[in-house]
Amino acid sequence: MEVLVTGAAGFIGSALVLRLLERGDVVVGIDNHNNYYDPALKEARLARHATHPHYTHLRMD
Repeated sequence: MEVLVTGAAGFIGSALVLRLLERGDVVVGIDNHNNYYDPALKEARLARHATHPHYTHLRMD
């Protein structure tokens, strides 16, 4: 299945992306990487799945 996840670098979004990838889905994640909270946290969460072959990340609103 192909899935679009918004807020993919956030707490819930990144956990969802990991779960979907484990399930075998192809995932496109979108996040605007705003500074509402520490952007380093978002980058660290994104790093867990950013290089997965079935994941594409878009930095946008």
